[in-house]
Amino acid sequence: MPYTITRRANHTVEIAADLDADTVDRERDGIIRNIRGKANVPGFRPGKAPAAAVRARYADEIQDELKEHLTGLLWHEVFNGEEEIEPLTNPQIHTLDFTADGAFKLSAELEVRPQYELPELGPLSLPEVSLEVTDAEIAGELAKVAEEQAIWEPADDEEAVDGLMVEVDLQGVVEGGDDEPFTEEDARIIVGSDSVPPEINEALQGAKVGDERTAAKILPDDLDDADKAGKTVTYTIKLKSVKRKQLPEIDDDLATTIGLEDLEELRGRIADVLGQQKRGDRRTQWRRFILDHLEETIDHGELPSSLVQSTLREQLDRYAYTMAMQGVEVDPEKIDWQELAAKAEPAARQEVLDTLVLEQLAEAWEVPVPETDVDAYVASEATRLDLPPAEHKANLAAEKKLERIRHGARIAATVDEMIRRTGGEVE
Repeated sequence: MPYTITRRANHTVEIAADLDADTVDRERDGIIRNIRGKANVPGFRPGKAPAAAVRARYADEIQDELKEHLTGLLWHEVFNGEEEIEPLTNPQIHTLDFTADGAFKLSAELEVRPQYELPELGPLSLPEVSLEVTDAEIAGELAKVAEEQAIWEPADDEEAVDGLMVEVDLQGVVEGGDDEPFTEEDARIIVGSDSVPPEINEALQGAKVGDERTAAKILPDDLDDADKAGKTVTYTIKLKSVKRKQLPEIDDDLATTIGLEDLEELRGRIADVLGQQKRGDRRTQWRRFILDHLEETIDHGELPSSLVQSTLREQLDRYAYTMAMQGVEVDPEKIDWQELAAKAEPAARQEVLDTLVLEQLAEAWEVPVPETDVDAYVASEATRLDLPPAEHKANLAAEKKLERIRHGARIAATVDEMIRRTGGEVE
């Protein structure tokens, strides 16, 4: 079928096809023959009605099937033609009709996967990233372990100061409000903590068990509860107990507390984890450096909008999910999604471009899917979900999620190959 392809901005193409009336008639005759073999036309035995009678009786069905058939012929020729076109969206049809003289015209547009002219990859001066794990870094992690194993010991004879934990009964009253006072019994507060209103932190300074303190806080003008916005809330705080954090010694006993043999083994475990993190950080830096080199001449503004929009939606969904996991209640009606999308768009465009480039490299280098990596990932997920790995893999396949995992594994393998070709070391 004769057609033309016109490329537009953002990797959109317009396709126009024009089929002459004689060719259309031949295709129509083939459809009529197929229908005739099973047609029931009054006055004729099944399958024996003349073509003219079938054409008259089934005119609408023939016309609809002919349009579908001719459109299918066009897409087959376009997507299997000499000009490489890989669609990203379904065609948006603008014209699909027959002319007065019986010819067939079709015009449509769709987004297609870009093919970039990428420079050949050879040795590059990759950024130097130290993999050395220092004693200071290990000491810092040991301090965190000790912090996690800390206990709070009674210190009721001490005054409240920053760093101590106090247990209080708390009551809050909003000026001019009709609501019942807010109360919380046995509330635990780390004095001086950023999570505690500064007014309360200040009021607690120097307090002893049995003392009662007050604090006043002006509520924000943009508070969600308009009745309380801008008003003053007065807190009454009764101190019930004081506790001081007791850190354990960083020794063999600390290691055995968390199930290890001794301090030396704990230091070794920490060094291994820090080493893995540093190698991961180096890989991330090298990945970005090489991709920036490959994408240097590519316009970030010229990207398929469907991919940009879908990536933006995923990023905003992840934002809402992260807020929910942090215990932050997200009210969709009170979020300026357009503002959030505008801020997130540059990162979304970068993610889309990186993926397109890596996918192109994967095809050009014929990078296989590392099935062992896929199986390892599935097995780890299955363990977390307490499922047999085979069952979890079957579930992922049924939910059409397995191919996404395979895609991610292939992209990771492509990054490794990219680093090798530029002279970097891959673990």
